[in-house]
Amino acid sequence: MVQVSKRGWLLGLLCVFLVAAFHISSIQNRYMRDDEEIAFRTTSRDLSYTIWYQATQDVHAPVWFSSFWIWQQFIGGSEFMGRVYSVFATLLTLALVYQIGRTWFNSARVGVFAIAILGANSYFFTYGLEIRPYSVNMLVATLCMWCFYRWLKRRTLFTALLYGLIVALMFYQHYFLVFLVMSQAVYLLIFARPTRQMLVQIVGAWLLAFLLWSPWFPVAIHQVETLISIESGFGNARGVAGIGSTTEPTTVNGIVSLVNLATSGQPVLYLLVLVIGIVYSWRKKSYWLLVLWAFGVPLAALLVNLVFSVYTPRYITYLSVGIGLITAVGIASLPRRISWLLVGVFVGISWWSIPTQFSPRIVKYRDFYQQMAKDAQPGDVLYVEPMNSADNVVWWQMSHYLPDALFRSFTTDIIQTKNSRRIWFVTNDWFNSDVRANFAKLEPDYPVQQVIGDCNPLWCYLIQLMEAPPLKTPQIFGTEMPFWGADITSVSHSSVDVHLWWKVDKTPTTSFSIGLQLLDASGKLVAQSDGPINHYGKETIDTNAMQGGKIYIDFRSLSLPVDTVAGTYQLGLIVYDWQTGKRLLLADGSDYLSLESITVP
Repeated sequence: MVQVSKRGWLLGLLCVFLVAAFHISSIQNRYMRDDEEIAFRTTSRDLSYTIWYQATQDVHAPVWFSSFWIWQQFIGGSEFMGRVYSVFATLLTLALVYQIGRTWFNSARVGVFAIAILGANSYFFTYGLEIRPYSVNMLVATLCMWCFYRWLKRRTLFTALLYGLIVALMFYQHYFLVFLVMSQAVYLLIFARPTRQMLVQIVGAWLLAFLLWSPWFPVAIHQVETLISIESGFGNARGVAGIGSTTEPTTVNGIVSLVNLATSGQPVLYLLVLVIGIVYSWRKKSYWLLVLWAFGVPLAALLVNLVFSVYTPRYITYLSVGIGLITAVGIASLPRRISWLLVGVFVGISWWSIPTQFSPRIVKYRDFYQQMAKDAQPGDVLYVEPMNSADNVVWWQMSHYLPDALFRSFTTDIIQTKNSRRIWFVTNDWFNSDVRANFAKLEPDYPVQQVIGDCNPLWCYLIQLMEAPPLKTPQIFGTEMPFWGADITSVSHSSVDVHLWWKVDKTPTTSFSIGLQLLDASGKLVAQSDGPINHYGKETIDTNAMQGGKIYIDFRSLSLPVDTVAGTYQLGLIVYDWQTGKRLLLADGSDYLSLESITVP
């Protein structure tokens, strides 16, 4: 028996770390939403400001925001580590889930199965990675259920008061954890059949919870009054009180959406397992405590929501833990081999369907700005059109992922941008005529070199790198071919890649060939690339087909001989009539333009 327990504990630990690995590796696929930016902004000063803000400017309880402030003091304020804090809370939750499965149902399998099921559950996964209170809500709710059941078994004043202490913690964590206490009260009256002693103890526990929470009670009343005033002023009021602008009405569509989220889009699969659990476990009182956890919480929230606007799926995420446990009980009720096979199939299907519950409207700002930061160069300018100073998520992402110099270069003055060679033109309103007009003012002198982002039916966000030629004044070959400079993009032992900039005032009358040369220290030709303009590496343009006033960028690649010796070499440029071989002369009478020295590795 000891060995079985030991193996169960080790398997549970393995499952916890597998879930943690999955969640942490998934952080790169999660993107910041407005409320998460608020979490950073409201904890960006000292701890007293964090608590003051929640008490006077917001509507939330203070524990999570205070703990998140402390986390940042030691770990830092990055988006990644903010999500790691949520993952850390889920690890503790899963450890408690294992203990509940093992002790409530005398089965390590229930604990292990519940961990695996929750790890692949879209509801648990989505809010377990958010930089908001929801992962800690699940933790304290699970702890509260553990303490409540422990009191039911031992029925001592100490265990009752310990339970009351956790209830107080829940109210300091999130107000809508009260629905869990309501479910516990229903269970106590219907299934526990409390004695007088039990009633005295539970009332004492609730009184202790209220006594400990009472210093914050006036703040909560003030928050409700403020809510009523604000929501009425903006016309968002719904019901007697609540947050009409951020909650949802109790509707059939809302219930269906919650069911799909809670079951990873597989309600039939979950229902089948639920039926199995009822058939095998309906006599167990602990099973009905899970039923109230999983279904009593949302039922209470949806009913209260008819009077007070308090419901949105993220406020009752802790019901997902109950669903995970009740599902695990159903699967574990089957014979051992069948149950292991079924839980593998169940978790696989749930994991596969998690992405179906994600919103397609999420703009991947982080990816865009990280790519922008990677490609940015000193002296670049950030131009945002149109500017929306109220879009705090965008500004947070810019300030955290762009180089400081580039972020500080931000401007809305299109004239000022022309002091820089490279302009990052950023817009979320590409089809706005004013935006397109300003873009058109820049494009003749700043052709687009790179596009980051996308425009689709759900959202549009574009970052376009617009770049002017390297030279302010051109070097003119003959009288017809002004050369506006070169950019060396890469140098390796096998090749040298160069961009050559050309812009003519009028179309040349002759089809010239352009020769890019690489010479060694003695002036010996090492490599050469000749031909017409290879515009952006996609289109071949003969010089007698060039349009006046348009910039052409010739993408050239010099293939180096395999016996090229590492060292310093000179790049040079010639322009000649390919039919006669006659070279065009520069203003100083030479027929060869030295560009830059390069070092071949």
